[in-house]
Amino acid sequence: MIRRVPKLESLFVATFVLFAFRLGVRPIGDNSMLTHIRTGIDMVHRGGIPRTDPYSWTAHGVRWVVQSWLPEFSYGWAQRVGGYRLIVFEQALLMAGLAWLVVRLARAGSPLRTGLSGLIVMGMSVSFWTPRPLLFGLVCMALTVTIVEHRRTSWWLVPVVWLWVQSHGSFPLGLAWLGARAVGEGLDWRSWPRDAMSYVGAFAAGLVVSVVNPLGARLLSFPLTVGDKREAFQSIIEWRSPDFQHGGPRIALVFMTLALLLLVRARLPWRDVVPVVLFFALALVAVRNFPLTAIVLAPVLGRVLRRPESAPARPAPLASQDRMNRALALTLGLAFVLFGTSTLSGTGLSLHDYPKAAVTYLDEQGLLSTSHRLAHEDFVGNYLELRYGSAVQVFVDDRYDMYPLAVSRDYRRLLGAREQSLGILDQRAVDVVLWDKDEPLTNLLRVSGRWEQVWAEGNWVIFRRMD
Repeated sequence: MIRRVPKLESLFVATFVLFAFRLGVRPIGDNSMLTHIRTGIDMVHRGGIPRTDPYSWTAHGVRWVVQSWLPEFSYGWAQRVGGYRLIVFEQALLMAGLAWLVVRLARAGSPLRTGLSGLIVMGMSVSFWTPRPLLFGLVCMALTVTIVEHRRTSWWLVPVVWLWVQSHGSFPLGLAWLGARAVGEGLDWRSWPRDAMSYVGAFAAGLVVSVVNPLGARLLSFPLTVGDKREAFQSIIEWRSPDFQHGGPRIALVFMTLALLLLVRARLPWRDVVPVVLFFALALVAVRNFPLTAIVLAPVLGRVLRRPESAPARPAPLASQDRMNRALALTLGLAFVLFGTSTLSGTGLSLHDYPKAAVTYLDEQGLLSTSHRLAHEDFVGNYLELRYGSAVQVFVDDRYDMYPLAVSRDYRRLLGAREQSLGILDQRAVDVVLWDKDEPLTNLLRVSGRWEQVWAEGNWVIFRRMD
């Protein structure tokens, strides 16, 4: 039996996959994910999807479209079977699969060229890969691009779109990419883009089939929530234009600039130009579009960096290179096992940034009961939901698509500690406040003469109303 020696280019791809897997096995600390996990746990426990908000006192009973019900259902079952660590392992597999799809789209025909294209697309996007249902959406986007780029039958899009609609509200961007590609093909061929339109039709058929779900057509209309709650979403960093002075956006800018330098030197067909321009513009509108832009860019960059056909053929690999490839493949395999087993240690959660001690104090003093109204920052609400479920009613969390605009406005005023902040606490009958000690509201409460500081430790303080 002849054993195939892994090619060096494939090993480069596997290295990116390993990096993504390692990124995914980190303990979960993302505040949005905490509520997604709790929702999944409650769904599995109660056997149904909530239709109204069960977690807050400011929007209790308000209609809630659980748009990511399918990923949340998987989180609930994973937690029941293997605890939070199994959810971490699921996220690691999703990140590894996403990296494989994206870098495979960016393959340029040689190890170094594929390494460069893979580095660019991963560098543009990986800072924004977080353990959320967004990962399902990114995988579906990558599958959509793969089906079209590899000329697979268009009907494969139907199950992909169904999964996408049940998982994340980014699915309209898949249709936008297909439409932009169709426009580009029409400009290239100066005729009706029959092939591209067949994929558009299959995507549309997938949207029709997606109505078959526990929540019905409301999942298809969910993205319109962004328009209805535009004012609230503008306060979320990932929905804003990128600030290239800090963190992930700065890293993404470096790789985006490198990609642009390579693209402007190439003579691209319109079928590549139109989608790339559209998604580059979307990335400049909102930070959350960077990973989607990288997926769209991947096959274009792979074609730009591909060796010209007139280039001399590469010599056949030597036996020593075969041995090196086998050794590298074995090393990568062992690393996968090592990183995978690392999920067996710890709880699977990273909660050191949350006010655990403060919440324990509130619980011991009975201040989390329904007879009290607690105000806190939005990410604290996500933590409370994971820890207590619907047993404790929160002031606000980061589900801005669900909360009435009046609640979101009041919360923004509290963050800014404007003059009317104390009036907001009065109007909403808040009698306990848990807040970051360095935020402006804390000083406002201290000097008001109406609030008493009853607890302080680390970055957190608790106030109780005195009158």
